[in-house]
Amino acid sequence: MRHWIGIFAALALSACGQSDDASVAQNGCARTATHDVTWSRTDAPDVITTSSQGPTCAQAVVTFVARDASGNALWAFSSTYYDLVVGGEPPEDATEVTAEQVDTFLRGWADVTVSRTSTLPEWRADAATLTESASVFAYDTPFERETYEMLRQRDLATICYAAAAEATQCLIIDPVSQSPTMIVAYGP
Repeated sequence: MRHWIGIFAALALSACGQSDDASVAQNGCARTATHDVTWSRTDAPDVITTSSQGPTCAQAVVTFVARDASGNALWAFSSTYYDLVVGGEPPEDATEVTAEQVDTFLRGWADVTVSRTSTLPEWRADAATLTESASVFAYDTPFERETYEMLRQRDLATICYAAAAEATQCLIIDPVSQSPTMIVAYGP
């Protein structure tokens, strides 16, 4: 009987060790950055939190979360560090990404500023799409021209964040639903 107790104890310790190793591997690139921004309400700042999680920083999944002053989630977005910085999936011979590189990225990603919808490009009446009206980037919006122009002219608070290596999404608080929504996405 003592023999079986010893085997069970060894197996239990072995299982714990494997679980701990898996936990360490999963938290190999656990990083976070925060930034306060007054966006959804003028009387209390929202908190933007960006974070990474992965066995290595090159393999990290990154998240962007906007929360109101009470801690309620307003918006969440996730991607991979590599896709947001370089684009695509890392090749097998990719150079190692350091924690410092991820920290720099997360701080910059969280550091959104408030702009106004009036600064977005006009969607001209003679243009079939918003992109035809823009001069530098390709723009896309989920709204019809009349709704987009109404929101743009209301001069609403907007925050924009990187959604890909060469793409940005901009959010507003919808005046009807009082919920965050994307007003425009743009890139080359």
